[in-house]
Amino acid sequence: MGHLLHELVHVFTHADKSIFAYARQVLLHPGRVVSDYLAGRRKRYFNPFQFLLLMAGFVTTLNLVLKYYEGTAASIQAQFRGYFSNEQVERVGQYFEHVGKYYNLWWLLLLLPLFALITWLVYYKRLNYAEAFFVQVVTGAAFHLWFLVALFPMLWLTNGKPGTYSSILQSVLLLIYLVLVGRRGLGLTWGGAVWRAAAVVGIGMALSWQLNGLLFRWYVFWR
Repeated sequence: MGHLLHELVHVFTHADKSIFAYARQVLLHPGRVVSDYLAGRRKRYFNPFQFLLLMAGFVTTLNLVLKYYEGTAASIQAQFRGYFSNEQVERVGQYFEHVGKYYNLWWLLLLLPLFALITWLVYYKRLNYAEAFFVQVVTGAAFHLWFLVALFPMLWLTNGKPGTYSSILQSVLLLIYLVLVGRRGLGLTWGGAVWRAAAVVGIGMALSWQLNGLLFRWYVFWR
């Protein structure tokens, strides 16, 4: 038990490979993280995939504790009342109960591979699919970290009903970090980095909104 505790402390506090050092690198130097990994310089970093899993699990747990998506469901249910049946309005709440509040995990399992595929298609001359997946792991980690920073202000400013603000925040942050990765990690020009980042985020968000919309309409109106 003592050895295990020592190993855990070492993982989280080691100056070069700690989880806190990696979080700082992701936030401030995402391009460097990507370029180092593509060049095989990986031992200096905390495991990026484990970090993203930890962040997604932590954000999901915090959302459940704070009832983040319950507020979102309530705001959308309020918009539906008077226009749709009580049964359909009730299903809106059920949808967010079963799907919405676990969005971060759904994103990790389903949308991350989709975004990686789009990234690969857009950056196909620079990255293979595995490398494109890694880019999404890094930018996804940055989003989760900033989401934690913005969570309480967002809930306070919206009176506990954030609605689509998290999606907007995700789109903006992914755009910024993909630009940084393209410019500083892949050596693209600013113009090349911006248009590729905009293409990935635009196509990815459009597809994810369409998939979510289809699932939402099926659950609320068609089933």
